Order: sequence, then structure tokens, then C-alpha cells
Amino acid sequence: MTALGVNAEIYQYEDKFGKKIYVDSLSKVPPEYRDQLTSPELQEQNLSQEQLDALDNKVSKTRALYLINREQSKIKDQLKQWITPFSLIANRVVVPVKVTYGYQTKQLSLVIDTGASVTVIHRSAVESFNPSYRKGAYARIADGSVVKTEKITFDRVEIGPYKVNNIVSTVIDYRGGSGGSNGLLGMDFLFNAKYELDKEKRQIIWEPELYAKYQEKLKQLEVQKQQLRKDAVPSAQ
Repeated sequence: MTALGVNAEIYQYEDKFGKKIYVDSLSKVPPEYRDQLTSPELQEQNLSQEQLDALDNKVSKTRALYLINREQSKIKDQLKQWITPFSLIANRVVVPVKVTYGYQTKQLSLVIDTGASVTVIHRSAVESFNPSYRKGAYARIADGSVVKTEKITFDRVEIGPYKVNNIVSTVIDYRGGSGGSNGLLGMDFLFNAKYELDKEKRQIIWEPELYAKYQEKLKQLEVQKQQLRKDAVPSAQ
């Protein structure tokens, strides 16, 4: 019979009555049945209890390393959504924002503007949606001119870990230079968002306290992993 995968830590053998026995430790396999095990580590048939304990310890450490690596990968995947790269154009922070209208999705480049109460989109950026607009009001834009606005309701707006449904945004006919953006991301979206700007790395860190917590967890896991590897190296005699 076989020794099952290392990650499972389960060993199978058949006793003299033909009954299949499953155990979770090498030391629980009676000596007379060890020849049924085919794991490369078990080719020696007369292992002492000390040798069996050593093999058990090695299997446990291998399992622990596997679990640590898996947990690290899981955390790293989670952290990716909490980082958003941005462009700095004319001292303005421009971020990628995904908007969905009906069955269509598009990525826009919007300027983070904490002074704007609502999100404003240039009409040219959403014309491909062929959307239905609602009547808006008049608004004064940055150059001092007054423009007529309309309203559009996006099914979903996404940035970083945030996904908000049914966002109503203001649409304007903007005829000036875009400056590399398609509008402004206002406080109607940003009000409940927690973030920090890392201008050196040109990235936004969303939920910075939680992000820092998981970064610390990654460091702790790495220390545990290095200690396990250190313990696995036989000391020089």
C-alpha cells in the first residue's frame, strides 16, 4: 500500500486480516507492515522509534511551510486590490476608475478632487455607452465659465477595493484640454473611502490601517518560515 501525500500526513496499510488501516503518524505503523509503505523516506524497513519521530517531525515542518506559503500568497493577493497606481499630472492625482453602464465597462482616468461634491465626467468619455441622460443644472467649471450639465447613473463604479452600485454622476461638455483625465472623482465617492497617497511610489494605499496590519502579518509569517528552515538544517557536529 502507499503513504499518501505529505500535505495529508495520512498513511495506509493493510493488516493480517486484510483490513485497511489509516493513521496520521509514521510511528503508528507497526514494523511488520512498514514494507507496504512506498514513500522514498520509508525504504528502510527497520526504522527505530527515534528515526520515525524524526521523520514525523520533518513531515510536520514540511506541512507548516506549505501552510505558511499558502497564507502568504493569499494575503499578497488581497493586498493587490488595496494598491492603486496613479499619475501625477500638473500636480493633480489622476487615478484609473472602472465604470459599468449596462453591459459595457470602461476604464476612465479621473482626477481626485476632494473639493468637488460630486463626480464629474466629460461627455466624450461616455458617449460610447450611448447612455440615457437626465436633466441636470448649470455649473461653474474651473475656467470660470458656466456650463449645462446632465446626469448619468452608472451601474457600478470601481476603484481599489471599493465597488459602489448605482452611482449618479454629473456629465459636462468639456471643451478644454483634458490634461490626461476624463473628469473629476468627487466626494460623493470618496467620502467613505480611507486612503493615503504615496507620492514616492506613485500609488494610493486604500484602508491604510488594515493594509499595515496585513503587511505586519506577512513579516511575522516570513520570520516563522525562516525559523522552520533554520531548524530543518542539521547542526554541524
